[in-house]
Amino acid sequence: MAKNKELKYKIKAGNPMQLGAVKMNDGINFALMLNGRERKDCSLILYEKGTLNVAAEIAFTEDMWYGNICTMCLEGISLHHFDYNYRVGNKVITDPYAAIINGAGVFGENDIKKKTSAGYVDKFNWEDDLKPMTELSDSVIYRLHVRGFTMNRFSKVRKKGTFAGITEKIDYLKELGITMVELMPAYEFNENDGMKDGKVNYWGYTSADYYMPKVAYSYKKEAKNAINEFKTMVKELHKNKIEVCMEFYFDKDISPAYMIDCFRHWVINYHIDGIHCNMSDDIRGAVSSDPYLANTKVISYGFESDEYSFNRHLGEANDVFMNIARKFLKGDEGTVGDMAFRVRYNKDFATPVNYIANNNAFTMMDMVSFSTKHNEENRESNKDGRDDNYSWNCGFEGITNRKNIRKFRFKQLKNAWCLLMLCQGTPMIYAGDEFGNSCDGNNNPYCQDNDISYLDWRLIKKNNELFEFVKYLIQFRKEHHILHLEEPFRMNDYRSLGMPDMSYHSERTWALNTDVFARHFAVMLYGKYCKVFKKPEEENLFIAFNMYWESKKIGLPTAGKGKEWKLAFTTDDEEKVEVDDRHVKLSRGIKLPPRSVAVLVSEKNEDVIAEETAREKESKRLADEISKRQESFMKERIKKNSLNSEG
Repeated sequence: MAKNKELKYKIKAGNPMQLGAVKMNDGINFALMLNGRERKDCSLILYEKGTLNVAAEIAFTEDMWYGNICTMCLEGISLHHFDYNYRVGNKVITDPYAAIINGAGVFGENDIKKKTSAGYVDKFNWEDDLKPMTELSDSVIYRLHVRGFTMNRFSKVRKKGTFAGITEKIDYLKELGITMVELMPAYEFNENDGMKDGKVNYWGYTSADYYMPKVAYSYKKEAKNAINEFKTMVKELHKNKIEVCMEFYFDKDISPAYMIDCFRHWVINYHIDGIHCNMSDDIRGAVSSDPYLANTKVISYGFESDEYSFNRHLGEANDVFMNIARKFLKGDEGTVGDMAFRVRYNKDFATPVNYIANNNAFTMMDMVSFSTKHNEENRESNKDGRDDNYSWNCGFEGITNRKNIRKFRFKQLKNAWCLLMLCQGTPMIYAGDEFGNSCDGNNNPYCQDNDISYLDWRLIKKNNELFEFVKYLIQFRKEHHILHLEEPFRMNDYRSLGMPDMSYHSERTWALNTDVFARHFAVMLYGKYCKVFKKPEEENLFIAFNMYWESKKIGLPTAGKGKEWKLAFTTDDEEKVEVDDRHVKLSRGIKLPPRSVAVLVSEKNEDVIAEETAREKESKRLADEISKRQESFMKERIKKNSLNSEG
């Protein structure tokens, strides 16, 4: 144990409820929480400020332990003059509750042996920051990697690969229609932990100091600047009505209590709006019921129930939607039933979060460009990453400039975007998919800190048609609340509004064909049911999907009284969609070209109203005439019976 004769301090009883290093009236309170396996000889190490020179090392004695928490209060020192760490057994660790971690800097040069913990006085000016508080069902989530989002030299960002770089891209996010940015791990993770052969853990699913933003993601590569830059990013996004969600990864040794404290810390001190963390059932229950997180969006694998919170702030995110949508998209047999269910899938207490691409799967462009993974650059003999990609290269393996292949791929991409944006739940976009970003067929670029993982912003111009289509779809979704209701459809007319809230259709109207060979179906959403959720009544939507390689006809229900169906948009470039509506009474339907989606919107039509009015008048006239004839007939019959009776 190192000693410093000049350092004078007094040890007093600590407060185990104040974890971390906290300034108290009578000194600095130090409290460290360990799990049961870690409870060994433990001491506090004080360093001369900004150095690794040990000024003092003070052991925690047995009377300083409260369960798995050791604590002491030091009187006579100031954290302005010292940094600190803890020694647990033979291992030196940083404080899991430290507001600042010194020693981090350039990405890829993280050395845990150089890190020290430090105190911090927060003087950031939030300027009356207000959280947007967008309903999860109304959200459009944009999932990104802080470094990869703007690191490419064509990003047109000055502070590349940083929190400030995201701030510079706010206008882009607004143009796209994003309501929430989700950050892959952006706390101080150790990208070198456990990595070999010069590789780094680019994604951040590794050991970490969870209480502060990653210094390498700040422009000046300095701890205090990282804190201010992150908070500035959040504040500016909030000013533009965009929320911030953070993804967290904890290994099995992290205690549930620490996880919840960590979530609270980021929500309270950094004003984030959501957390995304895959947790076990018991931890999910504790988080969903935590009063500090009652207005925070909590996204995880899934929630079976929610008995404590009433704000519908829970999100269910897993690969189920992605896998089903990909199989249906490429025309696999027996997928109609599953896809039709996912179109309407919702929960009373939680909102599904749907995605078709993610960091550990093919991007959407690679999904239609590669039939097998190509992870050779990871130097693991292409054995890493998932094998079940449910992808199809559309006839050519890899990125190509062949016009016919590119045209078909873009049609498939438009179909995929329709599946994502026209289903119930909340869409989550993997950054770059909106303009066809590719990882060169690598479905597991966890160690690729290079152009494989960075977004290629040149593709916005090259694939502008796709980009504009995605923007249109996001806006279309926002304009039609019936596409993202707060509760599940009941598939019947439970409020007697005229038609079911949602209905399925296939070759026959009002019927879903789930035959193993079927690859087409449609849904109708009845706009009047928006009133149930205190939203304005909307026009009806008819959404038809055909992933067959031949044209298919689907039965078309009536658009409503005084209305007819109008084609809103289709993914078929030549718009060969044929709609039989007004003048075809018995065989009304829609004929879809191969592998295409079409969306119809009901619309009032004066000619239809006139026709219906004329038919109603004619029906009334006929009914009146029949009534008069029946009345005359009955009078004659009564008269005749009367005469017969008198005779």
